[in-house]
Amino acid sequence: MKITHDILTDTVTKQLKNNVEATKVEPTIVGELSDSELITDINKQQTLARDIYHDSEHIPSDQNTYDKPLSISAHKSESKLLVKMEQTIDFGELPMKLAQIRPEYESFMHDLELSSPSLAQKSWGFSIDNKDKLVVSGNITEDEKSYLEGKLNANETIVALAKELPDILIKGQEYDRGYDGKGKYWGKYDVTQENFKDIVDVKALLDSSYGPTAKAFNNGFDTFSYQDELRSQLASKADAKYAY
Repeated sequence: MKITHDILTDTVTKQLKNNVEATKVEPTIVGELSDSELITDINKQQTLARDIYHDSEHIPSDQNTYDKPLSISAHKSESKLLVKMEQTIDFGELPMKLAQIRPEYESFMHDLELSSPSLAQKSWGFSIDNKDKLVVSGNITEDEKSYLEGKLNANETIVALAKELPDILIKGQEYDRGYDGKGKYWGKYDVTQENFKDIVDVKALLDSSYGPTAKAFNNGFDTFSYQDELRSQLASKADAKYAY
């Protein structure tokens, strides 16, 4: 076949036309997508849209949208409550009140050693009930309990001071329990006005105050030995109802 100028021109024109058609991109027909494919495509577009950051989206500094400051405030409040607990039970009101009772207790024990030395040496203790009456417990007879209770309740100073002990201890426990009602230290134990007499032995707390570090304190009251004794009494007799 003889290639003429016209045939060559026509061939080149057809090739150029075919190349142009091949480079064209067919439009996507949405109607042909399934529902799941369409939802996936929309989600991808929405996700990309959310990831774009604009200056106009910046949160004003005076807008309360972050709760961390509140958490910090609560933490500070909890710390303050723990300090109050220490000032009430560890080194504050409770040991100070016991220190006030001790001179009267010493006088009472001195008189008892003179009138009934064998009873003074026996294992017994006393506490205060919810009617502000001193009650005696221990490995002694009922007659001996009645005798001691009569002598103790006749001492108005001991009664007046001892009846404040439950309120002070319970107040300190509430500080430990803070805002969630749970305690890590003194507050985890369930002590009430009603069961105080069955848990706390006031005589044992007073006896512990003559411990080895008593001289380290101005009032001669061994606060550390007292804490150990109180902790031991609560752990052995009280229900850890409010523990974490």
